[in-house]
This record gives sequence, structure tokens and C-alpha cells, in this order.
Amino acid sequence: MDIKGIIAAGMAAGMLLTATPVWAEETPVEETPIEEAAVESTVIVDTQKLDASYTLALNAINAEDYATAKEYLNVCFAYCDPQTNPTMYADLLLKRACIDVIEQNNDMALLNLDAALRVQPDLADAYLVRTQVYASLGEMDASIENLEKYIDLTKDTSLYETVAQLQEARGNLDAAQAAYDKYVEGAGAEVQEAGFQSGLYKMEAGRFEEAITAFEAYAEDETYAAGAQYNIGICKMNLGDYAGAIEAFTACADKGGEFDGLYYNRGVCHLMSAEWEAAAADFEKSYADESYKVDARYNLAICKMQQGEYENAITLFTELIGDGAAAENEAQAEEQTEVGETATVNDGAYYYRAVCRAATGDVDGAIADYTTCIDHGYGLSQTYYERAQLYAAKGDTENQNSDLQNSLKYAG
Repeated sequence: MDIKGIIAAGMAAGMLLTATPVWAEETPVEETPIEEAAVESTVIVDTQKLDASYTLALNAINAEDYATAKEYLNVCFAYCDPQTNPTMYADLLLKRACIDVIEQNNDMALLNLDAALRVQPDLADAYLVRTQVYASLGEMDASIENLEKYIDLTKDTSLYETVAQLQEARGNLDAAQAAYDKYVEGAGAEVQEAGFQSGLYKMEAGRFEEAITAFEAYAEDETYAAGAQYNIGICKMNLGDYAGAIEAFTACADKGGEFDGLYYNRGVCHLMSAEWEAAAADFEKSYADESYKVDARYNLAICKMQQGEYENAITLFTELIGDGAAAENEAQAEEQTEVGETATVNDGAYYYRAVCRAATGDVDGAIADYTTCIDHGYGLSQTYYERAQLYAAKGDTENQNSDLQNSLKYAG
């Protein structure tokens, strides 16, 4: 319920006005019939004034005329005693706090809410408004604490879902899971996605085995099957079960899943399984349809290299190096706006292009690429070693020895 909703609820419910005197004598004083009638008349008049002012304040709130509403609320305070009518007094403070929030006067809102809770500690809506105020101030721990107090008072367990979202946003995944479990417990079987969301929390927390168990319950569900299979694939991939991940990603595709990264992640699993042809096919699909342009092209080049297609691999690595160099120059002038269009120079592209150039007999080109890697501090021990082999092939013993010594130096 938002702030205006709280105000509207208060207006709809109204408050029961009683003819309770606004003072109390410690020692009873015998009054004449005339004096008794005068007191009774005063009480009735004051009650009517309170009733009229309260109604006018609500009407002004409905009309979003908050200045007028505050004037009438102030009149109400003159005729409402917190000792004899605490419920009404707390309600007045709550309404004034709501107006403060609408007017972005959070400090005053908190003062009025604190005053309301001193008068009526179980005023649930005061905690809900506090939740919103603290959230707007960025004090998320206080916001969550007040929302949980509201839930405790109202028994509205559906709001544990909001608590879970707030905890997740703060990176408190265990607390998010605990809150979501309370939400599920209160909602029961009516919440179809409950177990699926629980699986997401477990996956984000790195509890992959538990997450897989949660997602498997949705593996054949008409609505959630594709998503469940994709998430099972991610979990198994993180566990190093590449064959199982490939199976899950394939099931996701078969069920019509169109998740960004589906083919890229399956390609990685094929790559890790040394299934170069299948990996290349997935990376080509990812490059065409997904946002993983640069990484897909890089891994495609690796696959081509592993398949012995060195010229194709050199072409792909050269494209990456060219795009990366352009990006480095343009980055100083403007921020990249489209994923995958350009990339920073990947030193791995220089290294593996050197490998491919060496395999095709382009020794000087390979040495140039290894030199770039060394200049960039990339894989120094291995890179010096590889370049040393090329100098040996050229009969350059001096540079060979220098590179071998550096290789030992950086080997640790």
C-alpha cells in the first residue's frame, strides 16, 4: 500500500469520535445541575468541532489540497487529547506524516511517525510509512526492519516477497532466501513460481546442487520449463559438469528458450569438453544472435585454431585486434553504446594469433605478436618461452638465450 493508499484507507475508515472530556479532575467536585449541563454542552461542542475539522481535513486530502488539510489537522489537535483518545491522536499524526512524505519533508515525517508510535505502539501503517521514508533516504536496513514490523503486526506475509527483494538488492542472499521462504509459507500452493524463485536465490548464493533440485521440479512445466532448463545448465556449468550443462542447454533450446547467452554458454561447455566443431557452431550462433559478440568471436577463433584452421583463426584474431584498437582510441572521446560492437584489445588475441602465425610459418609475424604481449605484460613466462623457440628457429641464439632467461625469471 502506498502513502496515498494509507491516507485513503484512513479516510474511508474514519475514526469513532467519543464525547470524552479533554481533561480529568484528580478530586471529584460536586457540580450543580446547571454546571453539569454546561460541561456536557462544552464536551459536545468540542466533539463536533473535532468531527467537523477531521472531515474537512479528509476532504482536503482527497482533493490533494495538503495545505488546507494541515490547517484542519492542526485544529483537530486542539480538541483531541492523546491520553483520553490515543487512537484518534495517533491517526492525526499519521496523516500529517503522510502529507510530509508527499511534500518530501522526510525529517518531519519521521518526527510525526515517532510521536504516533509513542501514543499507539501497534499502529501498523506508521511502520509502513516509515519503510517508505527510510527507503527514500537510502537507509535500507531501517526500511527492512520497519517493513518486518509491519508484517508482524498485520500478518500480511505477502510482503515478505518485498523483504526478499530488498535483501537481494543489498546482496544479503541468505536473508533474501529466508524472507522468501516465509513468503512461500504464507502463500502456500497458490504461488506457482515460489519454488522457481527459491531456486534463483539458491543459484545466486552459489548453492548450485540445491538450486538444481528446485529447478528440476519445473523441468516439464508449461510456463517455466525453458527457464528451468537454462538455469540447470548454468548451475551444472558452475559445478564443472559440462556434459550435464550441454544436455540442459539443449533441452532449453528444444523447449523454445531464447535466453541471451544460451548458445554462448553451451559453446563454452563444448569448448571445455574439447568438442571444437560443436563449440564453433554455438559461438557462430551466439555471435549472430546474442550480445556476447566479442567473446563469441574470440572463442570461435580458438576453436578454429584447435581444428587446425589457422588462416581462419588468424582472420578472426586480426578482426578482434582491429576492433579493439579502434575502441581504445574512441573510448577517450565517447562511451561505447552498443554491446559487442567494439572491444578493448585482448592480449590473448595477440598471443594466439602468434601461435597460428607460427604454425603457418610466419615466424616474424609471430615474433611481433609475442613482443606485443610482452610489452603489455601478458603471460610473461610462457610468452618469453614461445618467442625464444622462434628466435631459435631463426638461429638468433642471443635473443633466444635472453628470452629463456626472462622466462625463468617470471616463472616464479
